[in-house]
Amino acid sequence: MMNRSQIESLIPHRAPFLWIDQIAELEPGTRCVALKYVDLAEPFFAGHFPGQAVLPGVFLIEAVAQTSGVMLAAGSAKSQGIPKLAAVNRFKFLRVVAPGSQLRIETKKLTEAGAMACIEGTVHVGNEIVARGELTVVSVEDRNGELEP
Repeated sequence: MMNRSQIESLIPHRAPFLWIDQIAELEPGTRCVALKYVDLAEPFFAGHFPGQAVLPGVFLIEAVAQTSGVMLAAGSAKSQGIPKLAAVNRFKFLRVVAPGSQLRIETKKLTEAGAMACIEGTVHVGNEIVARGELTVVSVEDRNGELEP
């Protein structure tokens, strides 16, 4: 298990935009499982949607991206910079996520070419898959916002 402060030592995200609470399983550079409790107190629930709160799908993508960042950073012997999201590929939202749910975010590296990696991500609530897809991330030093390695 990895706690929040250990997660913060690997990725730059902080509250209120840190979308993983703990790491349950980690195979550095290869696979990672993170957990996130979805709290009704999050301010965006007031407007998404009043009386019928629904977690925006973009936060599920972000949770997968951050879990990927931990997975890749833990597997890197040398710092290549902060892993950045370069593409969202074939991401599907299969179920609505309501406040009070606990997300189980699973990532697996599919391919790697230099500083780029293709990641498969699956988000579960209980035994149900609520979202899945692939992300492309690139780990490079920031050069004026350019993501090209």
